[in-house]
Amino acid sequence: MFLTRMALDVNREETQKLLQENGRMQREIRAAFAGGNMQPLFRLEMISSRLWLVVLSRLRPTLYAAHERYGYPGVFPSWETFDYDEELDLAESGTSWTFQLNASPVGIAQDPDPAWLEPYRLNQWLARQGEEDGFNLKETELASAQWKPVDEGAWLLLVDWDGILTVKDQETFVWAVSTGIGNGRENGAGLMTIARNNTFWES
Repeated sequence: MFLTRMALDVNREETQKLLQENGRMQREIRAAFAGGNMQPLFRLEMISSRLWLVVLSRLRPTLYAAHERYGYPGVFPSWETFDYDEELDLAESGTSWTFQLNASPVGIAQDPDPAWLEPYRLNQWLARQGEEDGFNLKETELASAQWKPVDEGAWLLLVDWDGILTVKDQETFVWAVSTGIGNGRENGAGLMTIARNNTFWES
């Protein structure tokens, strides 16, 4: 698995279109892989006061075109890729990790249900999901929760968590991290990153 992040220049008109037009982000990410038919996990994340596109994929992406259209052309490259298998190999049963997760507890909805925004309900969902996906929660902070339009008349609940987890079953856990947690993976949900320290990224 490869973990990649690319800085997005939000002052560029093309970047604004990327963030606003439904489906454009997915198309650009698929174009970064040979054949254009891979749909990896991805999310948007603020790191050091910049907006980054974070991608987890089986293959190493090629982001030259995206960098020219949405990144910082004066900085070459404005993305970096890590061999994430090295991190996942260390996630043995019984080890503890800080984590960041963007996930959707429910699938696409026609009518956003405000009851799903209740912190208790969201944290209960994550605890149950952890039981299925090979980890237990030690500390959890619900960072944000919002319904996001993904198509005309269609909404997706996106929730961000930070915290500390303990791996209960390495094989199950690594599979869940590699394939995504929860629903809405094709729309930017399901990506969990883990680190020994507070964040995987140095800056």
